[in-house]
Amino acid sequence: DFAFKNSDITNLVSKLNGKIYLIRGNHDGKSINYYNTHGLEVIPTRTLIEDKKIILSHRPIPDRDIPVGFINVHGHIHHSSVNSPWNINVGVDSADIDYLINKLPFGTPISEKNLFKIIEAKLIDHKKRW
Repeated sequence: DFAFKNSDITNLVSKLNGKIYLIRGNHDGKSINYYNTHGLEVIPTRTLIEDKKIILSHRPIPDRDIPVGFINVHGHIHHSSVNSPWNINVGVDSADIDYLINKLPFGTPISEKNLFKIIEAKLIDHKKRW
């Protein structure tokens, strides 16, 4: 949910680096054109990034719906984590961020490098417990 209850999206986007992609969530009710004209590129939910073996979605996806070898990267569930190594919550308030050895300040976007550190640590943790 991008800029929840924040009508000044242009100002918020101007403070971010890089190209900003948006997978619309349950609170992102404006049109695709609205977001595109405010500096965001709207992409479809369940976007597959084949070369990285990643699925991007707003919500967690059930394990049975995740192709073998892929990891679902999502938000939506806030301070929670899905008890599955195949779902990684990357919301700014995600519990999965705790898998990082070097903690990030609250609200810090997760880099690709840190994403793969989280994936690796969560897989190791899950194997220990199961």
